[in-house]
Amino acid sequence: MKRVIVFALVLVAACSDALEQTSSAGQVIGVVNSSDRTLSLISATDFTVTTRSWQSGSASPTTIDGSGNTFVVPLGAADAVGVDLLLGSCGGPATLCPQPDYVIPLAPGAGATGVAIQDDSIAWIANPNAYRVTRVNYQSSDTATVAVGVYPQAVAIIGTRVFVVNSNLVGGSPAGPSWLTSFDCCGARTPDSIPLTGTNARFAVVGGDSLLYVVDAGHPGAADGKLSIVDPVSRTEVAVLNGLGESPGAAVFHPSGGRLLVASLTEGILEVNTTIRSVTRGPGNGVKPGGHGVSGLAIDLRGRVYAVDPGTGAGACVAAGTVHVLTAPPSYNEINAVPVGVCPATAAVAATP
Repeated sequence: MKRVIVFALVLVAACSDALEQTSSAGQVIGVVNSSDRTLSLISATDFTVTTRSWQSGSASPTTIDGSGNTFVVPLGAADAVGVDLLLGSCGGPATLCPQPDYVIPLAPGAGATGVAIQDDSIAWIANPNAYRVTRVNYQSSDTATVAVGVYPQAVAIIGTRVFVVNSNLVGGSPAGPSWLTSFDCCGARTPDSIPLTGTNARFAVVGGDSLLYVVDAGHPGAADGKLSIVDPVSRTEVAVLNGLGESPGAAVFHPSGGRLLVASLTEGILEVNTTIRSVTRGPGNGVKPGGHGVSGLAIDLRGRVYAVDPGTGAGACVAAGTVHVLTAPPSYNEINAVPVGVCPATAAVAATP
């Protein structure tokens, strides 16, 4: 397949001759705005924002992954994936650097939800309508698919193994417990199945302990969200934590104290202590920046938390959202509030080269 050029990426980048390891200079937080089909790029240096727009009325982006200098964004009902390659400085601080941005078509009708970047050329995209995942070479635009389970919504990669989160939704409702399909990314693909206890599994993240943490959203209205902890070596669910409340969302690992932060539109930022495997901030005790729930989270190199706030709770998004920049837990003090697009869904981190 050939790349389809849709717009140019312009990014304000900061330079430094010598950066400390804890510096966030050059990092960029990509925020997906689902209602206006845009991508907000926030500089972690000065919190300035640039915006990109997908020229497709059917695009419904809700997830993103970032790695190196790349953001990959599944475009939902548009059956495609968007790619942003970030440039570094073009000769000095605050210099505009143009870079082509492109969209790679996927199989018609397959859908495109979860994403995991494997390396500097390969990403995996969940196709919920086709019960498959697509291996995308985002440098050459070549694609190949692998059959997985019922309604896959997320992908994670640990070592050379791909883990696909099968929500097991039929007609929009859970048909029973979710499960994972796993296979080797680069060798003979003999998929195996890992049963999960919870229902409507939607998100997965790799912890600092190299275990896989899967967020089970549960049944709508039942407040039965759970966290499944999976050992990727034995490929078994080794623990289940209840108590994440109503429809918990995307999670991100924070290195301070082994914290897993979980986004919740109703409760704000929930916390799980991965060392003792306990929910330490549950429903009623979540952090609500600006008094609102959050739909997504990202962490920069300084440990600052970027909390994505649609501003409407579980209601319809009709106005611009906000990303609250917070100090590291446990304080979560607000540093800045950055306006983004309409109905921001989640965020990820990449960096200018």
